[in-house]
Amino acid sequence: MAADQGTCPSCGAPIEFGLGSSLAKVCEFCSATVVRSDRGLENMGKVAEIANTPSLIAIGDEGTLGGRAFQVLGQVQLDHGKGPWDEFYVSFDHGQSWGWLAFAQGRWYVTQQVPGLAIPPYHSLELEMDIPLDSAGTFRVAETKEATITSARGELPTAFPEGYLRHYADCYGVNNAFATLDYGDLSGGYTVFTGWIFDEPQLQVTQLGQRSTNKVKSKMIKCPNCGGDVPKLSGDRAQRMGCPYCGAVSDIGLQQVVAQQEALMSQPDIPIGTTGMFDNLEYICIAYLRRGTDFDGDPYEWEEYLMWNQQVGYRWLVKDPETGWSWVVPVNVADLDLTGMPHQTTWGGRSFTHRNSGYAEVHYVLGEVYWQCEVGEETDTADYINGQDVLSRESREGEVHWNYATPVPWTVIAQGFNLPLDGPGSRFAPQAGSDYSYGEGGGGGGSGGGCGTAVIWIIVIGFILLICMLGACGSCAGSGGSGYSSGSGVYYGGK
Repeated sequence: MAADQGTCPSCGAPIEFGLGSSLAKVCEFCSATVVRSDRGLENMGKVAEIANTPSLIAIGDEGTLGGRAFQVLGQVQLDHGKGPWDEFYVSFDHGQSWGWLAFAQGRWYVTQQVPGLAIPPYHSLELEMDIPLDSAGTFRVAETKEATITSARGELPTAFPEGYLRHYADCYGVNNAFATLDYGDLSGGYTVFTGWIFDEPQLQVTQLGQRSTNKVKSKMIKCPNCGGDVPKLSGDRAQRMGCPYCGAVSDIGLQQVVAQQEALMSQPDIPIGTTGMFDNLEYICIAYLRRGTDFDGDPYEWEEYLMWNQQVGYRWLVKDPETGWSWVVPVNVADLDLTGMPHQTTWGGRSFTHRNSGYAEVHYVLGEVYWQCEVGEETDTADYINGQDVLSRESREGEVHWNYATPVPWTVIAQGFNLPLDGPGSRFAPQAGSDYSYGEGGGGGGSGGGCGTAVIWIIVIGFILLICMLGACGSCAGSGGSGYSSGSGVYYGGK
């Protein structure tokens, strides 16, 4: 039987395993990976120092998730090449079982290994492909990627050699179900993990684990470019930051500048740090983005405001210069009926018709964002409309996301966030027949329908005015058709 305790083969420090399923532990004194076997404890080599990534939990913490007791035993860091993220090895129900816990997009993802499930080969996977996992249900693929294990510490279910390349697919099911298909290094084996997604308030943590000095008391993020102290608005949840002093975009965990941009010259319509009520919840504005596209050879740009609430996570307010404001929420890809794609999709019992496809590019970033955002980041887009409401699909580099957007008047935003009713946020110029109606225009590229509609309206209005001038009608006021078109070119990507 493998040893439960002993001394580190590298430095002689005491090594003790707290969970029977754990096969490896990173020595806290010398960073050697120690593996236990029938022959005792073996040294598998040292791991790199772990990056100081933003995190809400640490090794040694205890708590409950959805009422289920857990203890944090270990931590693994992975990287796509744009900055590391963490996954935590935890024991459940006071050591009765184990699993993985991770935080992303304002929610907690928890999974446990399920043996004996058949899955398709990695290279046959496609985005939005449905995969049945026996009694766990059917899951829809939303991400297929590879990541390198850069470091680890604490207790682990197996040894994770530094530089190990892991191929995986993240999949979503109905009712917040979640699954990860782990294909490892593609040498033949695979592991299936299934579980659930929890809103942050369902996590209760007792902070017993050791934290680095700058995490214990720090309420600031220091810009690595100019040295300015920027207040943390969403705690240890953000991945990257656009500095309000110098404009530089930096990776918060690595403390490295990833892009240079000019400092913002004017205050956004909703200033970063503004707190207010919207949709019956209190939100704080934590980031401002400018994004754009090319529409029939002409550049088009809009603004996005990232809102955060601890109860529900992240939402977006988007300002289109032609049509005004929209409120944007994420959509679970598993809840969509995609049988009519690419021409149509159904969600919540409503049918949405394809309007246009294109791309959206990040032009400017200010404040805290929860993904590894880059200036110049592009996403492919497709918009589906039902009246004034829009379902928007975005995809890039092996992942896909869906969002739902509805129009919202500036007066509602201004009242909720205590902003002037006649402030800059009220200024936009609706255009009759605009192809961007009720959207930000990110999906407008390539549709071509809006220009023809605009020309028709111009001809109609000119004809009516001519009749008025000739006295052919008693009163022509308002007859030019000032309503928005029901079509909507909208895209909310990179979230």
